[in-house]
Order: sequence, then C-alpha cells, then structure tokens
Amino acid sequence: MRIVWTDEALDDLEEILAYYYAEAGPRVAEMIKRRIVDQVEGLPPFPERIRKSERIPGARELVVSRLPYIAFVKLLPDAIVVLNVVHTARKFPA
Repeated sequence: MRIVWTDEALDDLEEILAYYYAEAGPRVAEMIKRRIVDQVEGLPPFPERIRKSERIPGARELVVSRLPYIAFVKLLPDAIVVLNVVHTARKFPA
C-alpha cells in the first residue's frame, strides 16, 4: 500500500518544520519530521487501526505520539492519502 501526501499536507508539514527550525534549530526540526513521517509510513499494513474522524467524514485521525499533531488520512483500496497535519490546539476544520 502506497502513501500519498496531498499538497495541503506537505504545506502543513513544511510550516511545522519551519516553526521548529526557527525556534529550536535544524536538529529538532529533523527529529519532528522523522517522527511524523515515520508514524504515517508505519500505517501499512493495518491503517484501519487508527480512529475514524468525527471532524472530516470518511477520514481517519492518526495522533502522532509525543507530539501535539494529528495527521488526517483517507484510506483507499491501494493507498493511504495524507490530507492534513494539524496541531491539536487548532480548530480543524475551521
């Protein structure tokens, strides 16, 4: 099963990393990136283990462990589509 990142999800990830790069440096930004990407990439072969979203119909929510982020994903027969990555304090969708 392949993982597809939408442009919106890549923009979200870029904003998150820019924040950590500016506030804590490149090492921390890379660690944050690895944690988010690794957890998304760890979804196959059992992506249905994450909870169904009450905020976005048809999506699921991956709570990134030890970080205040949620990755919203949509499961397709042959792919996992990453829709957005948002901070848990953000009202999403607006």
